[in-house]
Amino acid sequence: MDIASFERNETNFQLSLPMIRGGASMSRTQPKSSPTDEHARRIAQAIAKGRPPPFNDAFDRYCESSPREIFAAFTGAARHMPPAGRDEPLAIGYLFLLQRLLEHLRYRTDRGYVDAAKLIADFQADVVAQVEAGNVDVRMLAFVGGALHQSKIPASPELAAASARQPIDPDEDRPLPTDVHAALAGILEACDGDPFLAVSSLIESGHAMPAETSSALAVGLALAGSPEARGAAVLFLLDPNSTVRRAVAGALVQVAASLTPTDVRRLIAMRNWRPENERAEVDVVIRKARAAGIDCAPWEAGSIEAIVATAVDGATAQGFLLISPAGRKKRISSVLTKGGIADAWSGEPESRRQIETSLAAAGMDTPTLAVSRSYLDRIVAHELALSIEKREAAPFGLLQVAETIGGADWQPARMAFGETLAGLIAEVPKPMCEPATLASVLRKSSELAELEAVAQSWFEDDPQVAQVVERARGRDRAKLVTYLLQSLIARHRDKWADIVLRTALWMREAPPEADLCWRELALVAKALVDGQDVTEIGLMRDIALRTIAVLRDAGRM
Repeated sequence: MDIASFERNETNFQLSLPMIRGGASMSRTQPKSSPTDEHARRIAQAIAKGRPPPFNDAFDRYCESSPREIFAAFTGAARHMPPAGRDEPLAIGYLFLLQRLLEHLRYRTDRGYVDAAKLIADFQADVVAQVEAGNVDVRMLAFVGGALHQSKIPASPELAAASARQPIDPDEDRPLPTDVHAALAGILEACDGDPFLAVSSLIESGHAMPAETSSALAVGLALAGSPEARGAAVLFLLDPNSTVRRAVAGALVQVAASLTPTDVRRLIAMRNWRPENERAEVDVVIRKARAAGIDCAPWEAGSIEAIVATAVDGATAQGFLLISPAGRKKRISSVLTKGGIADAWSGEPESRRQIETSLAAAGMDTPTLAVSRSYLDRIVAHELALSIEKREAAPFGLLQVAETIGGADWQPARMAFGETLAGLIAEVPKPMCEPATLASVLRKSSELAELEAVAQSWFEDDPQVAQVVERARGRDRAKLVTYLLQSLIARHRDKWADIVLRTALWMREAPPEADLCWRELALVAKALVDGQDVTEIGLMRDIALRTIAVLRDAGRM
């Protein structure tokens, strides 16, 4: 209810990470059949049968209300993973569970809950203590790093320092192999030369490493002497860490004359996907490559057969699924936006039935619509601009998506709120804008049938709102609703105007015969930005009521 289903799909672990040796039990033991154990078993059973993990609303409620179970999930994974344990599928089930629990905690940290941030810090400190005490094999650090990466939680300095002290190969005493280049070549070979897969594995496995170590690996690729390694190094220009990005840019300058035309095309495509103060570094690499006579390769053939977009949730998240032909099969790509480009990837070719299953799963938790390519391009450009404003680079998977669909000239460009709103309002029938009719539209905006499923995630959730709702427990609900509307929610009217406008723009993509309520939503967005009293807007009253219900029902730490 509180998050988009696309954001809950970031759970694909790199199962080729080193195996765990651990076996000694940890201090936080669980009953033999706790809910955590049962969830891990169900996840393991589903994976063993080739089905996706059974994530649903009930599971998400468990994750939301049981944050401290991260310790139990960690214990379960360490206890069951071979060679000390005897049930690798169950250990993997615990790892999936750990990642989801951490992800829910990250949602709370995003909303400003200090207790969630403290619990994440305590968990990482406990992992380090357990490993250094010898209770858990050192390779558990890699699994925890992968879970943190998938959950978009930075590794703590202590966890990074502990990882740096451990050998990459637990059977060796050295922190790094003697021939780093040979090790990196082995990784590329294991990934069949796919630079996107190789870099994804390296970034995930290196999440718990210090930035200097990750930088050394990226630089090692650039200077490895092979075209495949240099191609992979180019993708590190979109690493989440600016230290890594800048280090690999410096290394690529040294080998610019040896880059391939495909490398140059990628450099040009991603140049504006980096923070403005980092673009000059890419320009130097491109100029040196061009001076050496290296042309820019054209985009390879590609296309999109269908684009499906989710509704915009209360956290501003929106997901896209793109279907592209791949011979007799189809390839599914995904772009997740949330105040920027949060994630992007392209999968392996799949059968039509597998694609249909993925599409059905994507629509289980939030409404979806088929949208146009122009709509996708507009949203991606807007979200790229938001990423740049936060001095973040787009994920390198966005480049993979662009290549899959045959090229995309995606440039950061903020969507002008006023211009977008004016465009929609111009299409609203004049009679709807008459004062009496408009007042009725605003008052009844909570009754729009097609908005019922969309607005389930529209509520306020931050420490200040939660404190007000908690203190008012048992008091008159109507008075609490009015207070929230006139104070906390009114202060966030710009945020809600943006969500409502973007929802109207999304609904505008539906066929005319669907007659969705985008016109009414455009009028609500205009009323919000014009300073209309929010107590007179039914949709905002509905948001206040849902806020109270969610915060009172949710289990807190």
